[in-house]
Amino acid sequence: MSIIQIPLRLTSGAFILNSGLGKRTLGEEQAAYLQGMAVKGVPALSKLTPSQFKNFLVAAEVGTGAALLAPFVPGWLAGSALTAFSGGLMSMYLNTPEMTEADGVRPSQDGTAVAKDVFMLGSGLAIAADSVVNRPGKRRKAAKKRANLIADAREAKVQAIREAKDEKVAAIFAARDQQTKALREAREELAKLRKKA
Repeated sequence: MSIIQIPLRLTSGAFILNSGLGKRTLGEEQAAYLQGMAVKGVPALSKLTPSQFKNFLVAAEVGTGAALLAPFVPGWLAGSALTAFSGGLMSMYLNTPEMTEADGVRPSQDGTAVAKDVFMLGSGLAIAADSVVNRPGKRRKAAKKRANLIADAREAKVQAIREAKDEKVAAIFAARDQQTKALREAREELAKLRKKA
């Protein structure tokens, strides 16, 4: 899990998990009311009884919240669960005329509470996308590439230092040879002068 995912997963996961745990005590009428709203977004939910719907909703919210909070759950899976969950809520919102203004998008007074779930949809997409873009194998490959570049730069530096030392030693030997040659020539010249004198 990358560091970018942590705040998104913690906030969304805690919120959804708390919501799911709170729905365990829903009565039959409350469950039927929520089911009536949910059916507008996901028509297949009409086949469940209110009690079954309550159990499904609790399981979906607790499961999604726990998946987001558990660090061992891959980001693509947690992000996909959050995207699917919030996508269902957004579908319900968009298919309930009372929740939107005349344009069918902007929230009415009744729809504001559900319209905020667009943030969870964005979080789910961000978590899933980050997992795909920053998957561990790709991060390891990038780290290995950086390590190789550093090693190459270090080797080039060592090689440059060696070459500079070799050049310095060669220059010292060349200067010494030149000095020796100059001394020899000076001695020979001195010897010639003495002979003439």
